[in-house]
Amino acid sequence: MQVLYSYLHSSEKDSAALEKEIFRGIERSYDLYLTQLLLLKELAGEEERYYVDAPSKHLQKESPILSHLSSNIVLNHLNEDVDFSSLIEKRSISWQNDHDIVKKVFHQLRSTQEYRDYVTVQDHDAESDIDFITWLYKNVISDSEALQNSMEEKNIWWAESLDLINSMVIKTIRVSHPSKKGKLSLMPILREEEEDKEFLKKLFLETIRNDSYFSKLIAEKTKNWDVDRIAQMDVILMKMALSEILNFPAIPVKVSINEYIDMSKEFSTPKSRVFINGVLDSIVKELNSEGGITKTGRGLIE
Repeated sequence: MQVLYSYLHSSEKDSAALEKEIFRGIERSYDLYLTQLLLLKELAGEEERYYVDAPSKHLQKESPILSHLSSNIVLNHLNEDVDFSSLIEKRSISWQNDHDIVKKVFHQLRSTQEYRDYVTVQDHDAESDIDFITWLYKNVISDSEALQNSMEEKNIWWAESLDLINSMVIKTIRVSHPSKKGKLSLMPILREEEEDKEFLKKLFLETIRNDSYFSKLIAEKTKNWDVDRIAQMDVILMKMALSEILNFPAIPVKVSINEYIDMSKEFSTPKSRVFINGVLDSIVKELNSEGGITKTGRGLIE
């Protein structure tokens, strides 16, 4: 969607360069996934430094510390996973230049009652370890304003990917439970890499190739609308939806429409959902009456 927006609003129509940008964006998003997982290790390291450096008279005023983040089962999996360490090194992912952010997140964590309750218990079972790290990620890391600002400054793609990446990290944490994998299970960059890459490439190129045709279809159904008042993002989302409806016979029409309606909720205006649904529904009915939509597979033929 973002790359199509760039293409359609650029004077230089370099589709090959922007096609590569799609896959670079995916790689950068995966870097964010690894970066967020690495932050858990960094927080454990920051905790150790804090208790080494903090004055003993200050610590005496607090409840005794009986456990540390480094002994948590999820952190153990992160430390022991060779694939994770290899990816971190290969992709040159580090928090070395952002130690101040790590400190801020740790002190935010340390101020919570949940953290104090956790460290004053000596022995934790796997369930409580995983529950605590899940809570930490959802309520401290994900809510850290300093961290979010840092992510946005580092990479404009990351801000848009953060919700997806957060869900990936949470799933990775939960799968660490011994009743499941019993170890760290990194999610792949794409579920079916070759198939997914081909889908993305085809969707991008077919949307470009049929841009004039899609513009005509949309224009015919929006004659009573002031063109300047139609959100540009709505037009792009409808063109992507039409490309998917017409060029991907194995994807049900309703699935495509619902997918782009959901995207409009995130990236366009409050009224976009109803507008996009109405326009696409009207176009689909006309195309169906002309035999312009072909779907194959069980349950897809309308």
